[in-house]
Amino acid sequence: ANKGYEKFALIKVNGQVILEKMSVNFTEEIRIKKMLVNEGDEAVAGDSLFSYVVETPNNDDYISTYNKYDGNSNWYLREKMSVARQIELKRSDKAGLKTLVRLKKQELEELKQRVYLGSELSHKIEPLKTKIQELENEIASLNSEIRVLLNYRKKLERQEALSMSAEAARIQDEINAKAAFESLLLYYTTPITGLIGQISKQENEVCYQSESVMTIHKLGQIKVKAYFPPKYAEKISLGDEVDLIFEDKTKSKGIIQNFYISTYPLPPEFQKRYEPVTRSIVVDIVPKDEAEGENWLSYYKMSVQVIKRTFTGL
Repeated sequence: ANKGYEKFALIKVNGQVILEKMSVNFTEEIRIKKMLVNEGDEAVAGDSLFSYVVETPNNDDYISTYNKYDGNSNWYLREKMSVARQIELKRSDKAGLKTLVRLKKQELEELKQRVYLGSELSHKIEPLKTKIQELENEIASLNSEIRVLLNYRKKLERQEALSMSAEAARIQDEINAKAAFESLLLYYTTPITGLIGQISKQENEVCYQSESVMTIHKLGQIKVKAYFPPKYAEKISLGDEVDLIFEDKTKSKGIIQNFYISTYPLPPEFQKRYEPVTRSIVVDIVPKDEAEGENWLSYYKMSVQVIKRTFTGL
């Protein structure tokens, strides 16, 4: 009898049980005060994981960033310099006129002497007196303008002082508010439910911007990352069922949820030493049923053998 039969062709590859994770980072330097969880603890979204304070290395830096000339201060400076230049020019003009008046008065005295002696006619005296009066009027006008400028400069200085004291008060308010904030004990609450992974920071340790305090592995998002040689690319599809054998020989079933067409280097733990780097297609496998997925948690980070069955009719 011609009985058809099927032969199982098995593809066996390495995989690793992983959980999706998030890293806890901050945009500013903080100091951990009290750690409220341990590695491996389960945390529910909204749980407080640790308390901390914001670190400020040096308040002087903070003050100097605010305590510098702004546009307003520059306007006062420019205006005072302009007034000072005008006062100097008018004082210079006044000094020149005073010299001229002194010379004209000297000339008038000499003219009066000559008229008295009869060697000069008196009709030249009045025009000279008029000229002297004109010069003195100019000096009086300059004195008046200088007074106006001096008053304006005083007003500018008063306004600038008020402006600076208001700015200083604003700066102090900000410094006080920042100091009050820094002394606040803050709590980090987890936005996701998951397992606490590696805790990188200890109590009273500073965590800088580029560093992570801890990682949190998302519960319910456990999967196996498996590495298939590129030659099996056509044998794997989304939705395919695979068999899993864990290190303690426990068996389970999974479904291929995702795979990455680009090939990746095989992780070092699966790479044979002294051989060229092997590249592989990376596949995400999720539990076939959720109840079984709970058991996968106990194999977190462990290696697993992934078996894909292909059927070839002979």
